[in-house]
Amino acid sequence: MKYEPTQPGNPHRFTINQHVFPKASIQRFAGMDGSVEVFSIPHQKVMRLKPNNPIFCAQRVWDQRTEAVIGKQIEDRFQTLADAIEWGRVTKIGIWEKRVVEEFFSLWRTRQRFRNEGLDDVTLNGVTSETLTKAEQEVLESKHTLYASDGVMKGRFLAGIHVIGYQDNFIQANESMQWGIVRSPVHHFLVPDSFEDMMIVPVSPRVAIVADMPDCVLTDDEVAVINQTAITRSTNFYFARQLAKASIIRRSVVSPIGNILRRP
Repeated sequence: MKYEPTQPGNPHRFTINQHVFPKASIQRFAGMDGSVEVFSIPHQKVMRLKPNNPIFCAQRVWDQRTEAVIGKQIEDRFQTLADAIEWGRVTKIGIWEKRVVEEFFSLWRTRQRFRNEGLDDVTLNGVTSETLTKAEQEVLESKHTLYASDGVMKGRFLAGIHVIGYQDNFIQANESMQWGIVRSPVHHFLVPDSFEDMMIVPVSPRVAIVADMPDCVLTDDEVAVINQTAITRSTNFYFARQLAKASIIRRSVVSPIGNILRRP
């Protein structure tokens, strides 16, 4: 999907490559070389890539305010929680942690939707607006201001409204749902470009947060079910620290993981 280029030199330092799944989260899965192992579905091949690789990004699909303020606040809260889970300071998803996880999951899923579908420009019928130069437009965006030029608002400026709207609906619809911290004793978790309707948030190679699951250590078969779900839901890629260490279903498995509820 083609993106709108900035002025030469990108004077306002807009984020062009916008991570769908945060760079900090991808780094948790990186090996000693700072890379993760990615399986590209279109190319049907495995690649070792750094977390800043464009494959993990949309290109200027949402505006700078959605990137640097709305998204960053949600990401920062989640990274703080992920650190605490990894270091054992948090062992249960309580009321505060539930909100953080659900905001993050909703953001991740919404960004993936933006990347796949884009955001259409909106014509403001009956509303007059000035013609703005590119320099003027960029000054306004850098100040996190919504604007229209020639009666048209660019779709990316509506991203923040969608992020908050989808998030509020998601949280309200899942008010009674609980999350569990699950761990894998040996095998690694896969991370898809999005889990779509399956409520799973990978934290690190052997830790994930899963809806409607108790805090527990999973069996190898249960880890394989989650990983198979990741592969099934992936659109363009999935990754792990080492794909060979991520077990998948190789025979019929009966597992409570199969009962993870799909959510709106």
